[in-house]
Amino acid sequence: MACLVTYEWGSERPMDRRRRFETTVIKNIKASIADIERSYQEEMAGALAALRNAELEIQKIDYLTPNGRYDRSREADLASKGLVTTSSEVPAKRGPGRPRKYQPGDPRPPRKSRAKVRPLSAHRVSSAESGSAKPRTSGSTRRPSSRMTSGTVSPVTAALARVPTPAPKAAPQVAAALLESTMSGGHGVDTIQIETPEKALEIRPVEQRRVQVTIVENDPEYEAELAEQAAHEKALWDALNEPGEEIPPEGLPRKKTKFSMNYDFSDAMDKEKTDPAVLALFPHFGFATTEPSESMSKEDLRRWLFATRYSDEPNDEARTRRFNDALRIRRDIPGVYNAVKHRLDPLIQRERDRIMVWHTVHLRVINAEQYSASAAKGEMDQDLAFMWMAHRDYIALGNLTDSEHLVWREIVDAMEWPKGFSRIDLALWAEQDPSVVPDVRSWAGEPKNFPERLRFRPFPP
Repeated sequence: MACLVTYEWGSERPMDRRRRFETTVIKNIKASIADIERSYQEEMAGALAALRNAELEIQKIDYLTPNGRYDRSREADLASKGLVTTSSEVPAKRGPGRPRKYQPGDPRPPRKSRAKVRPLSAHRVSSAESGSAKPRTSGSTRRPSSRMTSGTVSPVTAALARVPTPAPKAAPQVAAALLESTMSGGHGVDTIQIETPEKALEIRPVEQRRVQVTIVENDPEYEAELAEQAAHEKALWDALNEPGEEIPPEGLPRKKTKFSMNYDFSDAMDKEKTDPAVLALFPHFGFATTEPSESMSKEDLRRWLFATRYSDEPNDEARTRRFNDALRIRRDIPGVYNAVKHRLDPLIQRERDRIMVWHTVHLRVINAEQYSASAAKGEMDQDLAFMWMAHRDYIALGNLTDSEHLVWREIVDAMEWPKGFSRIDLALWAEQDPSVVPDVRSWAGEPKNFPERLRFRPFPP
């Protein structure tokens, strides 16, 4: 019975699909990568400028406030000290909302008075004075009064209007004044004067106090704590190194001991520091690794072509002759590169992987030196030292890609390690095949970097 096979690419033929990926899909992805890198560079430049301004602002504040107080005389020296920032903060803006109706040049008009004043007729006022007031009928008309009143007397109640409230002690005098103004409201009295007793205020000088402040320059307890911390750090250093070995200044190589590897992986582009056995693995050490490779300069591409495509020629003259022949056919250096990129890109990627794993190998050198020294001095047993070394390798390799992992294996296998601390020795100790690439991903399951007899031993101890 024939097996049913489903064609997974639909109506698109394989060669058409391959051509589409070569001409369109890959080109779009590379363009997207270039845009991401460009935006990253722009944002990084802006962040670095902001960081520089922030650091300058702190220095500027420290310079202008030497004693904790602002010193205005130092403002003129900011430019000479290099403490002038390149940008200033933008003032806070008004939040969104209803726009202002009145602007600073167009103030709000004054409010209208809310006083309810109704003028009375002269007939009703005269009747009220004589005591023979009659109720006003609904058909009667209201006419304004022709009597002159003062500005502080209300024509309705003939009482004071807008008179400030006096103090409570002046109540009898105010009552008399109000009565008098009511009686004489129609006689044109304009002002009421209230006499109040004068009071003298006594001003006392501010009381001054003196406070004695004691400044403690040396704190014995704090100094003892610092000395204890320094002694603890020195004891830790002595436990990880040979007796009598001192910490070298920063930038200088460490003293070589019988546990030292004598390898220096501090600079991935320095041939002088690289061991000859490791340097022999990478014939293109230090070549340009611009990514993508098409973005390299023409000189870098020419160097790669001479070292790979034309490496079988006896001299530079023969290489130049072949290179000129290729230029006549492909027109330019990028055209020559496109013709051989399927062979050249793996070599360029290998150099990128070497640079990425350089620091990882450097950390392994330090770990092997420390754990082998501790095991030799009896500070930890041999199995525990091997467990720590295997655990460090497992964590480091879990952060590398598959191609970087293979380059790392080539480098460490070409080096000399203390007995039992090489990659191959640790694989045999863990009862594994050294030629098989182990699973170092967290999702791959339980790591196989310890032997079976130590699987249930608590680690870290």
